Amino acid sequence: MIDEIYKHFEEEYPREGCGVIIEGDKFIPCKNIAEDNYSFKFCPEEYISLVMKYKIKAIVHDHVDAPNTPSETDLNNCKVLNLPYYIFTYPDMSLNIVDPKEV
Repeated sequence: MIDEIYKHFEEEYPREGCGVIIEGDKFIPCKNIAEDNYSFKFCPEEYISLVMKYKIKAIVHDHVDAPNTPSETDLNNCKVLNLPYYIFTYPDMSLNIVDPKEV
């Protein structure tokens, strides 16, 4: 799965890549519709479609050339969605998992 995540981030660079992890530990890349390169925003229709089809286990995105420290937006969305946030650095792929119960 990590190879698939890395490939998606590589394809999206210099924009943040994003996606979800579903049951069975499968990564599904998503389209980032944010207006800038340093944030991510799911397409609402795409996200709703994924929620209808799968049990989402985590939200995945990267911080491009930056630490994997969660932003205030990351923390707020993690709490609202009640899903772990897997925040990677790109390109070195160090991971920070934010637990919504600890936000």
